[in-house]
Amino acid sequence: MKKQHATIYKFVFGFAFIVITFWSCTDELSSVGLGLLPTGDLVRVGKVVEKATIKAYNKTDEKQRTDEPGYNLLGTFNDPVFGKTTADFACQFRLTGYPDFSKNAQIDSLVLYLLYNEVYGDTLTPQKLKIYELASDLDIDQKYYQDINLKSLAKGEVLADFDYVPKFKLDSLTNNYGSTKKDPKDTVIQEIAIKLDQKLIEKLMAADSLTWSDNDKFLQYFKGLYIEAGDLNQGGSIMKIYTLATGSRMVMHYHNSEKDSLFYNYNINENAARVSRFVHDYSTTDFAANLDKEENMDSLIYLQTTGGLRTKIMIPNLGTWSDSTNFAINQAELIFQIDTIVSDTAKYISPEQLVLTAIDKDGKEYLPSDVAFSSVYYGGFYNKTDKTYRFNIAKHMQEVIEGKKENHGFYLATAFRSATFRRTVLKGATSKTGVRLEITYSKLK
Repeated sequence: MKKQHATIYKFVFGFAFIVITFWSCTDELSSVGLGLLPTGDLVRVGKVVEKATIKAYNKTDEKQRTDEPGYNLLGTFNDPVFGKTTADFACQFRLTGYPDFSKNAQIDSLVLYLLYNEVYGDTLTPQKLKIYELASDLDIDQKYYQDINLKSLAKGEVLADFDYVPKFKLDSLTNNYGSTKKDPKDTVIQEIAIKLDQKLIEKLMAADSLTWSDNDKFLQYFKGLYIEAGDLNQGGSIMKIYTLATGSRMVMHYHNSEKDSLFYNYNINENAARVSRFVHDYSTTDFAANLDKEENMDSLIYLQTTGGLRTKIMIPNLGTWSDSTNFAINQAELIFQIDTIVSDTAKYISPEQLVLTAIDKDGKEYLPSDVAFSSVYYGGFYNKTDKTYRFNIAKHMQEVIEGKKENHGFYLATAFRSATFRRTVLKGATSKTGVRLEITYSKLK
Protein backbone atom coordinates (compact mmCIF):
# COMPACT_ATOMS: atom_id res chain seq x y z
CA MET A 1 0.00 0.00 0.00
CA LYS A 2 1.39 3.36 -0.99
CA LYS A 3 2.05 5.57 2.02
CA GLN A 4 0.44 8.98 2.47
CA HIS A 5 2.81 11.65 3.78
CA ALA A 6 1.03 14.20 5.92
CA THR A 7 3.75 16.64 6.84
CA ILE A 8 3.05 20.32 7.16
CA TYR A 9 5.39 21.13 4.29
CA LYS A 10 3.39 19.20 1.71
CA PHE A 11 0.23 20.82 3.09
CA VAL A 12 1.47 24.18 1.81
CA PHE A 13 1.22 23.22 -1.81
CA GLY A 14 -2.29 21.79 -1.68
CA PHE A 15 -3.82 25.26 -1.60
CA ALA A 16 -2.59 26.44 -5.01
CA PHE A 17 -5.97 25.76 -6.65
CA ILE A 18 -8.08 27.79 -4.19
CA VAL A 19 -6.72 31.27 -4.90
CA ILE A 20 -9.40 33.66 -3.73
CA THR A 21 -10.44 36.29 -6.26
CA PHE A 22 -10.66 38.92 -3.50
CA TRP A 23 -6.86 39.01 -3.29
CA SER A 24 -6.17 38.83 -7.03
CA CYS A 25 -4.69 42.32 -7.47
CA THR A 26 -2.24 44.56 -5.62
CA ASP A 27 -4.74 47.22 -4.58
CA GLU A 28 -7.02 44.66 -3.02
CA LEU A 29 -4.15 42.97 -1.20
CA SER A 30 -3.41 46.18 0.68
CA SER A 31 -7.01 46.39 1.90
CA VAL A 32 -7.24 43.03 3.67
CA GLY A 33 -8.78 43.62 7.11
CA LEU A 34 -10.62 46.81 6.24
CA GLY A 35 -13.95 45.04 6.59
CA LEU A 36 -13.24 44.63 10.29
CA LEU A 37 -13.50 48.41 10.86
CA PRO A 38 -16.65 50.58 11.08
CA THR A 39 -17.41 52.72 8.02
CA GLY A 40 -16.36 56.34 8.44
CA ASP A 41 -14.00 55.73 11.34
CA LEU A 42 -10.99 54.73 9.27
CA VAL A 43 -7.70 56.62 9.04
CA ARG A 44 -5.01 55.19 6.76
CA VAL A 45 -1.65 55.31 8.50
CA GLY A 46 0.41 53.67 5.77
CA LYS A 47 3.47 51.45 5.95
CA VAL A 48 6.04 50.69 8.66
CA VAL A 49 9.26 48.72 8.08
CA GLU A 50 10.52 46.56 10.94
CA LYS A 51 14.15 45.51 10.51
CA ALA A 52 16.43 46.43 13.41
CA THR A 53 14.90 44.04 15.95
CA ILE A 54 14.65 40.96 13.71
CA LYS A 55 17.08 38.14 14.50
CA ALA A 56 18.12 35.15 12.38
CA TYR A 57 20.07 32.08 13.52
CA ASN A 58 21.41 29.32 11.27
CA LYS A 59 20.28 25.85 12.29
CA THR A 60 20.73 22.30 11.05
CA ASP A 61 17.41 21.15 9.66
CA GLU A 62 15.26 18.50 11.28
CA LYS A 63 15.72 14.96 9.94
CA GLN A 64 13.84 14.44 6.71
CA ARG A 65 11.73 11.43 5.93
CA THR A 66 13.21 9.83 2.80
CA ASP A 67 11.06 6.82 1.93
CA GLU A 68 9.25 6.74 -1.43
CA PRO A 69 10.36 10.17 -2.69
CA GLY A 70 9.37 11.38 -6.13
CA TYR A 71 13.06 11.32 -7.08
CA ASN A 72 16.17 9.85 -5.51
CA LEU A 73 19.40 11.84 -5.28
CA LEU A 74 22.82 10.38 -6.02
CA GLY A 75 26.36 11.69 -5.75
CA THR A 76 28.92 13.48 -3.58
CA PHE A 77 29.25 17.25 -3.87
CA ASN A 78 31.91 19.46 -2.25
CA ASP A 79 30.13 22.81 -2.26
CA PRO A 80 32.47 25.84 -1.98
CA VAL A 81 30.08 27.45 0.53
CA PHE A 82 28.08 24.60 2.11
CA GLY A 83 30.73 21.91 2.55
CA LYS A 84 30.28 18.26 1.59
CA THR A 85 27.00 16.48 0.89
CA THR A 86 26.61 12.80 0.01
CA ALA A 87 23.34 11.35 -1.28
CA ASP A 88 22.64 7.75 -2.21
CA PHE A 89 19.74 5.31 -2.06
CA ALA A 90 18.42 1.75 -1.97
CA CYS A 91 15.41 0.42 -3.85
CA GLN A 92 13.38 -2.67 -4.68
CA PHE A 93 12.60 -4.03 -8.15
CA ARG A 94 9.31 -5.51 -9.33
CA LEU A 95 8.62 -8.25 -11.85
CA THR A 96 6.99 -7.21 -15.14
CA GLY A 97 5.58 -10.62 -15.98
CA TYR A 98 6.72 -14.19 -16.34
CA PRO A 99 9.94 -14.20 -18.42
CA ASP A 100 10.34 -16.31 -21.53
CA PHE A 101 13.79 -17.85 -21.31
CA SER A 102 12.89 -20.73 -23.65
CA LYS A 103 14.46 -21.79 -26.95
CA ASN A 104 17.95 -22.21 -25.51
CA ALA A 105 18.07 -18.70 -24.05
CA GLN A 106 21.55 -17.38 -23.27
CA ILE A 107 22.06 -14.48 -20.84
CA ASP A 108 24.27 -11.69 -22.20
CA SER A 109 24.31 -9.23 -19.30
CA LEU A 110 22.43 -7.74 -16.36
CA VAL A 111 22.46 -3.93 -16.41
CA LEU A 112 21.21 -1.30 -13.96
CA TYR A 113 19.95 1.79 -15.80
CA LEU A 114 19.58 5.05 -13.85
CA LEU A 115 18.03 8.06 -15.61
CA TYR A 116 18.46 11.74 -14.74
CA ASN A 117 18.30 15.17 -16.36
CA GLU A 118 19.52 17.45 -13.58
CA VAL A 119 23.03 17.84 -12.18
CA TYR A 120 23.83 20.16 -9.27
CA GLY A 121 27.55 20.81 -9.19
CA ASP A 122 30.27 20.21 -11.76
CA THR A 123 30.31 17.87 -14.75
CA LEU A 124 34.05 17.22 -14.60
CA THR A 125 34.56 15.13 -11.47
CA PRO A 126 33.83 11.39 -11.77
CA GLN A 127 31.35 9.99 -9.29
CA LYS A 128 32.54 6.77 -7.66
CA LEU A 129 29.50 4.48 -7.57
CA LYS A 130 29.29 1.02 -6.00
CA ILE A 131 26.36 -1.39 -6.18
CA TYR A 132 25.47 -3.91 -3.46
CA GLU A 133 22.67 -6.45 -3.11
CA LEU A 134 20.43 -5.81 -0.12
CA ALA A 135 20.54 -8.40 2.63
CA SER A 136 17.66 -6.94 4.63
CA ASP A 137 14.10 -6.13 3.58
CA LEU A 138 12.88 -2.65 2.77
CA ASP A 139 9.33 -2.21 4.05
CA ILE A 140 7.19 0.11 1.93
CA ASP A 141 4.94 0.73 4.94
CA GLN A 142 7.78 1.77 7.25
CA LYS A 143 9.08 5.29 7.84
CA TYR A 144 12.75 5.87 6.96
CA TYR A 145 14.85 8.97 7.60
CA GLN A 146 17.94 10.52 6.06
CA ASP A 147 20.40 9.12 8.62
CA ILE A 148 19.60 5.49 7.83
CA ASN A 149 22.69 3.29 7.45
CA LEU A 150 21.88 1.71 4.10
CA LYS A 151 25.21 -0.06 3.87
CA SER A 152 24.36 -2.02 7.01
CA LEU A 153 21.34 -3.40 5.13
CA ALA A 154 23.48 -4.64 2.22
CA LYS A 155 25.71 -7.62 1.61
CA GLY A 156 29.44 -7.02 1.65
CA GLU A 157 30.16 -8.16 -1.91
CA VAL A 158 30.37 -5.40 -4.53
CA LEU A 159 28.28 -6.12 -7.63
CA ALA A 160 29.70 -3.18 -9.58
CA ASP A 161 32.41 -0.57 -9.04
CA PHE A 162 31.75 2.20 -11.53
CA ASP A 163 33.23 5.66 -12.16
CA TYR A 164 30.82 8.01 -13.90
CA VAL A 165 31.18 11.62 -15.09
CA PRO A 166 27.73 13.27 -15.06
CA LYS A 167 26.56 14.85 -18.31
CA PHE A 168 24.50 17.98 -18.69
CA LYS A 169 23.13 18.87 -22.10
CA LEU A 170 21.33 22.19 -22.52
CA ASP A 171 18.62 22.58 -25.11
CA SER A 172 19.25 26.27 -25.82
CA LEU A 173 18.16 26.31 -29.46
CA THR A 174 14.40 25.98 -28.99
CA ASN A 175 11.76 27.31 -26.65
CA ASN A 176 10.48 23.82 -25.86
CA TYR A 177 9.85 23.36 -22.14
CA GLY A 178 10.43 27.09 -21.68
CA SER A 179 14.05 26.85 -22.84
CA THR A 180 15.67 29.93 -24.36
CA LYS A 181 19.24 31.04 -25.06
CA LYS A 182 19.02 33.45 -22.12
CA ASP A 183 17.55 30.85 -19.77
CA PRO A 184 18.37 27.36 -21.13
CA LYS A 185 16.81 24.22 -19.72
CA ASP A 186 18.21 20.72 -19.66
CA THR A 187 15.60 18.74 -21.56
CA VAL A 188 17.74 15.76 -22.50
CA ILE A 189 17.46 12.79 -20.14
CA GLN A 190 20.81 11.11 -19.50
CA GLU A 191 21.29 7.43 -18.74
CA ILE A 192 23.82 5.69 -16.52
CA ALA A 193 24.28 2.04 -17.52
CA ILE A 194 26.05 -0.11 -14.91
CA LYS A 195 26.82 -3.74 -15.73
CA LEU A 196 26.24 -5.98 -12.70
CA ASP A 197 28.26 -9.00 -11.57
CA GLN A 198 27.67 -12.47 -13.02
CA LYS A 199 26.83 -13.81 -9.54
CA LEU A 200 23.61 -11.78 -9.43
CA ILE A 201 22.67 -13.14 -12.86
CA GLU A 202 23.13 -16.66 -11.56
CA LYS A 203 21.01 -15.92 -8.50
CA LEU A 204 18.13 -14.47 -10.51
CA MET A 205 18.21 -17.31 -13.04
CA ALA A 206 18.13 -19.85 -10.22
CA ALA A 207 14.73 -18.62 -8.99
CA ASP A 208 11.95 -21.21 -9.27
CA SER A 209 8.67 -20.76 -11.12
CA LEU A 210 6.75 -19.74 -7.98
CA THR A 211 9.23 -16.93 -7.33
CA TRP A 212 8.94 -15.71 -10.92
CA SER A 213 5.15 -15.68 -10.74
CA ASP A 214 4.67 -13.68 -7.52
CA ASN A 215 6.13 -10.26 -6.67
CA ASP A 216 5.97 -10.82 -2.91
CA LYS A 217 7.93 -14.04 -3.22
CA PHE A 218 10.37 -12.36 -5.59
CA LEU A 219 11.02 -9.54 -3.07
CA GLN A 220 11.76 -12.13 -0.42
CA TYR A 221 14.19 -13.81 -2.81
CA PHE A 222 15.82 -10.63 -4.18
CA LYS A 223 15.45 -7.70 -1.79
CA GLY A 224 16.86 -5.00 -4.05
CA LEU A 225 20.03 -2.94 -4.53
CA TYR A 226 21.95 -0.27 -2.64
CA ILE A 227 23.58 2.34 -4.91
CA GLU A 228 26.41 3.93 -2.94
CA ALA A 229 28.07 7.26 -3.73
CA GLY A 230 31.75 7.15 -2.83
CA ASP A 231 33.72 9.87 -1.05
CA LEU A 232 35.27 12.79 -2.95
CA ASN A 233 37.69 15.37 -1.56
CA GLN A 234 36.85 18.08 -4.08
CA GLY A 235 34.30 18.93 -6.75
CA GLY A 236 31.51 16.55 -7.55
CA SER A 237 27.75 16.90 -7.98
CA ILE A 238 24.33 15.58 -7.02
CA MET A 239 22.22 13.91 -9.72
CA LYS A 240 18.43 13.83 -9.55
CA ILE A 241 17.54 10.23 -10.43
CA TYR A 242 14.18 9.44 -12.04
CA THR A 243 13.35 6.23 -10.20
CA LEU A 244 9.63 6.29 -10.96
CA ALA A 245 7.93 5.64 -14.30
CA THR A 246 10.64 7.21 -16.46
CA GLY A 247 12.93 4.34 -17.25
CA SER A 248 15.26 3.66 -14.31
CA ARG A 249 15.26 -0.13 -14.12
CA MET A 250 17.33 -3.31 -14.07
CA VAL A 251 17.42 -5.24 -17.35
CA MET A 252 18.39 -8.83 -18.17
CA HIS A 253 19.71 -8.86 -21.73
CA TYR A 254 19.63 -12.23 -23.51
CA HIS A 255 19.23 -14.00 -26.84
CA ASN A 256 17.88 -17.35 -27.95
CA SER A 257 18.13 -19.63 -30.96
CA GLU A 258 15.69 -17.46 -32.92
CA LYS A 259 16.26 -13.86 -31.84
CA ASP A 260 19.01 -11.56 -30.67
CA SER A 261 18.70 -8.46 -28.43
CA LEU A 262 15.95 -9.76 -26.17
CA PHE A 263 15.45 -8.34 -22.69
CA TYR A 264 13.48 -8.65 -19.48
CA ASN A 265 12.81 -5.58 -17.27
CA TYR A 266 12.79 -5.44 -13.48
CA ASN A 267 10.99 -2.16 -12.83
CA ILE A 268 10.95 0.41 -10.05
CA ASN A 269 7.37 1.57 -9.53
CA GLU A 270 5.11 3.00 -6.83
CA ASN A 271 4.90 -0.40 -5.15
CA ALA A 272 8.69 -0.65 -4.88
CA ALA A 273 10.24 0.71 -1.68
CA ARG A 274 12.80 3.47 -2.27
CA VAL A 275 14.90 5.00 0.53
CA SER A 276 17.42 7.86 0.34
CA ARG A 277 20.35 8.65 2.65
CA PHE A 278 21.80 12.16 3.09
CA VAL A 279 25.03 13.06 4.91
CA HIS A 280 26.37 16.61 5.44
CA ASP A 281 29.78 17.80 6.59
CA TYR A 282 29.92 21.50 7.50
CA SER A 283 33.26 21.38 9.37
CA THR A 284 35.11 23.48 6.78
CA THR A 285 32.42 26.14 6.27
CA ASP A 286 32.47 29.79 7.37
CA PHE A 287 29.23 29.37 9.32
CA ALA A 288 30.22 26.23 11.25
CA ALA A 289 31.27 28.15 14.39
CA ASN A 290 27.82 29.71 14.87
CA LEU A 291 25.70 26.83 13.60
CA ASP A 292 22.94 25.78 16.04
CA LYS A 293 23.90 28.57 18.45
CA GLU A 294 21.92 31.67 19.41
CA GLU A 295 24.74 33.67 21.01
CA ASN A 296 25.98 35.18 17.75
CA MET A 297 24.30 35.79 14.42
CA ASP A 298 25.92 35.36 11.01
CA SER A 299 25.44 38.20 8.56
CA LEU A 300 24.15 35.60 6.10
CA ILE A 301 21.37 33.00 6.14
CA TYR A 302 22.19 29.54 4.76
CA LEU A 303 19.41 27.26 3.49
CA GLN A 304 19.78 23.78 2.00
CA THR A 305 17.53 20.86 1.08
CA THR A 306 18.17 17.19 2.00
CA GLY A 307 17.75 17.87 5.71
CA GLY A 308 20.65 20.30 5.55
CA LEU A 309 20.11 23.81 6.88
CA ARG A 310 17.23 26.04 7.95
CA THR A 311 17.02 29.31 9.90
CA LYS A 312 15.21 30.41 13.05
CA ILE A 313 13.66 33.87 12.69
CA MET A 314 12.74 35.93 15.76
CA ILE A 315 10.59 39.08 15.49
CA PRO A 316 10.22 40.29 19.11
CA ASN A 317 7.97 43.26 18.22
CA LEU A 318 5.43 41.23 16.24
CA GLY A 319 2.79 41.73 18.92
CA THR A 320 3.70 45.17 20.28
CA TRP A 321 0.37 46.62 19.21
CA SER A 322 -1.48 44.14 21.40
CA ASP A 323 -2.29 46.87 23.93
CA SER A 324 -4.50 48.63 21.42
CA THR A 325 -7.67 47.49 19.65
CA ASN A 326 -7.55 50.32 17.14
CA PHE A 327 -5.24 48.71 14.59
CA ALA A 328 -5.95 46.32 11.71
CA ILE A 329 -3.10 44.66 9.79
CA ASN A 330 -3.75 44.90 6.06
CA GLN A 331 -0.50 43.32 4.94
CA ALA A 332 2.64 42.10 6.71
CA GLU A 333 5.27 41.08 4.18
CA LEU A 334 8.39 39.34 5.46
CA ILE A 335 11.12 39.82 2.83
CA PHE A 336 14.36 37.88 2.38
CA GLN A 337 16.99 39.02 -0.13
CA ILE A 338 19.35 36.60 -1.88
CA ASP A 339 23.06 37.32 -1.72
CA THR A 340 23.68 36.63 -5.40
CA ILE A 341 27.48 36.72 -5.08
CA VAL A 342 27.82 34.16 -2.28
CA SER A 343 24.95 32.07 -3.66
CA ASP A 344 26.53 32.24 -7.14
CA THR A 345 23.07 32.17 -8.73
CA ALA A 346 24.54 32.02 -12.23
CA LYS A 347 26.02 28.60 -11.43
CA TYR A 348 23.73 27.13 -8.76
CA ILE A 349 19.94 27.10 -9.14
CA SER A 350 18.12 28.77 -6.26
CA PRO A 351 15.25 26.96 -4.52
CA GLU A 352 11.96 27.47 -6.32
CA GLN A 353 10.17 27.95 -3.02
CA LEU A 354 10.84 28.41 0.68
CA VAL A 355 8.54 27.50 3.58
CA LEU A 356 7.93 29.68 6.63
CA THR A 357 6.43 27.95 9.67
CA ALA A 358 5.49 29.45 13.03
CA ILE A 359 6.70 27.96 16.31
CA ASP A 360 4.42 27.26 19.28
CA LYS A 361 5.31 27.34 22.98
CA ASP A 362 6.41 23.68 22.87
CA GLY A 363 8.76 24.29 19.94
CA LYS A 364 6.49 22.57 17.41
CA GLU A 365 5.93 24.03 13.97
CA TYR A 366 2.65 24.97 12.33
CA LEU A 367 1.67 26.87 9.21
CA PRO A 368 0.54 30.48 9.63
CA SER A 369 -3.19 31.07 9.13
CA ASP A 370 -2.41 33.04 5.95
CA VAL A 371 -1.81 29.75 4.11
CA ALA A 372 -5.58 29.09 4.23
CA PHE A 373 -6.21 31.98 1.81
CA SER A 374 -3.97 30.47 -0.88
CA SER A 375 -0.34 29.57 -1.54
CA VAL A 376 -0.08 32.66 -3.76
CA TYR A 377 -1.25 34.94 -0.94
CA TYR A 378 1.04 33.24 1.58
CA GLY A 379 4.03 33.41 -0.81
CA GLY A 380 7.53 31.99 -0.48
CA PHE A 381 8.15 31.67 -4.22
CA TYR A 382 11.43 32.84 -5.74
CA ASN A 383 11.14 36.21 -7.49
CA LYS A 384 13.76 36.22 -10.24
CA THR A 385 13.30 39.94 -10.91
CA ASP A 386 14.39 41.29 -7.52
CA LYS A 387 15.97 38.07 -6.15
CA THR A 388 13.70 37.85 -3.13
CA TYR A 389 11.42 35.47 -1.25
CA ARG A 390 8.33 37.14 0.26
CA PHE A 391 5.78 35.90 2.80
CA ASN A 392 2.54 37.61 3.77
CA ILE A 393 1.82 36.91 7.45
CA ALA A 394 -0.87 39.57 8.01
CA LYS A 395 -3.48 37.24 9.51
CA HIS A 396 -0.90 35.55 11.75
CA MET A 397 0.32 38.94 12.98
CA GLN A 398 -3.25 40.09 13.68
CA GLU A 399 -3.80 36.92 15.71
CA VAL A 400 -0.64 37.60 17.75
CA ILE A 401 -1.77 41.18 18.41
CA GLU A 402 -5.18 39.96 19.53
CA GLY A 403 -3.64 37.31 21.79
CA LYS A 404 -5.03 34.39 19.80
CA LYS A 405 -1.51 33.18 18.97
CA GLU A 406 1.76 33.46 20.87
CA ASN A 407 4.92 34.79 19.25
CA HIS A 408 7.74 32.25 19.53
CA GLY A 409 9.34 32.96 16.15
CA PHE A 410 9.49 31.12 12.86
CA TYR A 411 11.53 28.57 10.95
CA LEU A 412 12.54 29.31 7.36
CA ALA A 413 13.42 26.28 5.25
CA THR A 414 13.50 25.06 1.67
CA ALA A 415 10.59 23.23 0.06
CA PHE A 416 10.79 19.76 -1.54
CA ARG A 417 13.63 18.81 0.80
CA SER A 418 13.78 15.05 0.19
CA ALA A 419 13.47 14.87 -3.58
CA THR A 420 15.58 17.72 -4.94
CA PHE A 421 18.94 19.36 -4.22
CA ARG A 422 18.99 23.14 -3.79
CA ARG A 423 20.80 25.66 -1.61
CA THR A 424 20.88 29.44 -1.28
CA VAL A 425 22.42 32.21 0.78
CA LEU A 426 20.25 35.13 1.93
CA LYS A 427 21.14 38.44 3.52
CA GLY A 428 21.07 37.94 7.28
CA ALA A 429 19.55 40.12 9.99
CA THR A 430 22.89 41.80 10.79
CA SER A 431 23.68 42.65 7.17
CA LYS A 432 23.08 46.12 5.72
CA THR A 433 20.10 44.81 3.72
CA GLY A 434 18.76 42.80 6.64
CA VAL A 435 15.50 40.89 6.89
CA ARG A 436 12.51 43.22 6.50
CA LEU A 437 8.93 43.08 7.73
CA GLU A 438 6.90 45.65 5.80
CA ILE A 439 3.61 46.30 7.58
CA THR A 440 0.65 48.08 6.00
CA TYR A 441 -1.98 48.84 8.63
CA SER A 442 -5.08 50.92 9.27
CA LYS A 443 -6.08 52.80 12.41
CA LEU A 444 -9.40 53.89 13.87
CA LYS A 445 -9.88 57.49 14.99
